[in-house]
Amino acid sequence: MNGMDGLLRKKDLVEALKPLAKSTIADWITEFHVYIPTVKHGAVTYYKPEALDVLKAIRELRELDQSKVQIMELLSKKGFPVTVEEAVEDVERVLSGADPRDTLLTVMQTMGQAVVEIGKQTEHINRITTRIEEHSERMDGQDGRISETVDQVEDLRRAVEEIQRQLAATQAEA
Repeated sequence: MNGMDGLLRKKDLVEALKPLAKSTIADWITEFHVYIPTVKHGAVTYYKPEALDVLKAIRELRELDQSKVQIMELLSKKGFPVTVEEAVEDVERVLSGADPRDTLLTVMQTMGQAVVEIGKQTEHINRITTRIEEHSERMDGQDGRISETVDQVEDLRRAVEEIQRQLAATQAEA
C-alpha cells in the first residue's frame, strides 16, 4: 500500500494475488481494463481497491475455463462497473485499426455493457432528483408555516405590549 489514500500499485496487486504470475495479472489488466478502476497521477497509474475484487473474480472465472467474452459478460452481471471512458477509447482503437487484438464484437459488447450501466445510473439519478424535489416541496411548506408562526408571534408581542401599556395607564390612574 502507498500513501495515495489506499490506492494500490501493480506490485500490490501482484502481492495480493499470489501465486499468480506478474505477467498474467498484467495481461488481465490489459484485457479487462474497462473493469479495472484506476487513478492516474502524472505518469503513474494507481489502482483503486475495487480492482483487486475484479481481478479475483477474473481468476475464479479463468479457473472455470471461461473465455474473455464470457468473463466480460459475467463481470457485468456481477455488477462490476464499466469505465465508460476506457470503453470509448476501445471503440476508437478498433475503428482506427490500431489494435487488431480487439475484435469489434468484443468492443461492442463492452459498449453495450457501458450503455446498460449508464442507464442504471440515469435511473438512480432520476430517483434521487425526485426525492430532492419532494424534500424541497416539504421544505417550502415548512417555510410557509414558519412564516405564519413568526407573524403570529409578532401579533402576540404587539398584544402583550398593548396590554402592558394599558396596565401602566391603569396603574397611573390608580
